[in-house]
Amino acid sequence: MFLRKTSKMFFLRISTFFLVICVTVVSLKAADKLWDHQHRYTLKKDEIANITISTTESKGLDKSQVFFRWTLIVKDRVTVLLNQQGYPHQYIMYKKRSLDRVLLPLLPDGPDELNDKSYLLLVLSDINQSKNEVDFDIFIKDNKKRILVDFNTPKDK
Repeated sequence: MFLRKTSKMFFLRISTFFLVICVTVVSLKAADKLWDHQHRYTLKKDEIANITISTTESKGLDKSQVFFRWTLIVKDRVTVLLNQQGYPHQYIMYKKRSLDRVLLPLLPDGPDELNDKSYLLLVLSDINQSKNEVDFDIFIKDNKKRILVDFNTPKDK
């Protein structure tokens, strides 16, 4: 009787472990397919990252650019200056969940608000104070494939 209970417990623990492993692997594979474009920038202070976005909706290709750079690190905070379509923004990003990201709409929503969204998510990934570098991840979602994206290499000012 005791052996049956321990073997059932052992089997239950092993099956739970394998289930957790399988779910983790599947979710990691699915995470790559959630975003249409991804890129990582490692920037030094005042180094400018440039993203060129071209729309494919109109007759000609309309281009817009997103520039961003960081200027100050204070503990776990980074001050980011961002320029989207000529409009300057300043963000203070923290190394905390939901305070480490900025969501920027790229195109106006179409008639189907759920499927016609195009946006850029800028995420603060890592702060390396010893090297004076900050890592940013860029994720772009474009359900209807209305934009073309070019991630340009950073250039010093």
